[in-house]
Amino acid sequence: MLEIAQYLSDLQASDKLQARRDLILIAWSGEELGTLGSQHFVNQLADGGDLRDKVSAYLNLDMIGHLRDALYLQGTGSSPVWAREIERRNVPVGLAIATKADPYLPTDVTPFYLKGVPVLNAFTGAHEDYSTPRDTADKLNYEGIRDTARLMAGIARSLVRSADEPEFIEVERKAGGMSRKHLRAYLGTIPAYGQDDSVRGVRLKGAVKGGPAEQAGIIDGDVLVGLDGVDVDDIQDFMGALSGLKVGRQTTLRVLRDGQVITLDVVPAARE
Repeated sequence: MLEIAQYLSDLQASDKLQARRDLILIAWSGEELGTLGSQHFVNQLADGGDLRDKVSAYLNLDMIGHLRDALYLQGTGSSPVWAREIERRNVPVGLAIATKADPYLPTDVTPFYLKGVPVLNAFTGAHEDYSTPRDTADKLNYEGIRDTARLMAGIARSLVRSADEPEFIEVERKAGGMSRKHLRAYLGTIPAYGQDDSVRGVRLKGAVKGGPAEQAGIIDGDVLVGLDGVDVDDIQDFMGALSGLKVGRQTTLRVLRDGQVITLDVVPAARE
């Protein structure tokens, strides 16, 4: 984010940015506890209304330090502008990109989207050290961080220079959709992002070391099809079921493994 800020500031200082609208860069806190920082900002700015006449678009860098197979750009269904912008701005960068239309995500884009703002979320996917002290600097993909920053900077530059405001699309929200609010229980599953939407269930890349899911027996390649008695057809079903778990209360995971559905006992831990 700081590199993007420096790049755009240099363009502005040399009169090369030619911006038609302001650009604000903010680092949020409290995302894991329910998008507290971004939600507070949005509520204050919206002042009881929406943000359609105040914010043109919102770009989010969720977690971009572990680029592997592809950069996941989520929320593309929030505006028709994203497909064109991603394709054009990626030409000089050359990243492998997987897109996801759903704008209801468990991160800081959702407070903006709910107030009428087109959103785009950059994410490099969960991994075995996700949200643990083992996620140390030597494990980061610095070239991936650089290329992701170049892409998002290019999109930001295009948005501030464009004569037209990005069109907002209201996407129907699935019941029990994804949100970090009230998510206090933690399993440590690692979803395989970029999976085929036509496949029932949530394909997993394994589980965080030492977490409840690993202790329950989750392995790489399992497809989660049920949690706590709830059928899981996609990531939204999973997040909805996860929000109903109680810390310390044993429940069950149903996974498809080698063509067979097996049931695993799991005890959710506290997210803190």
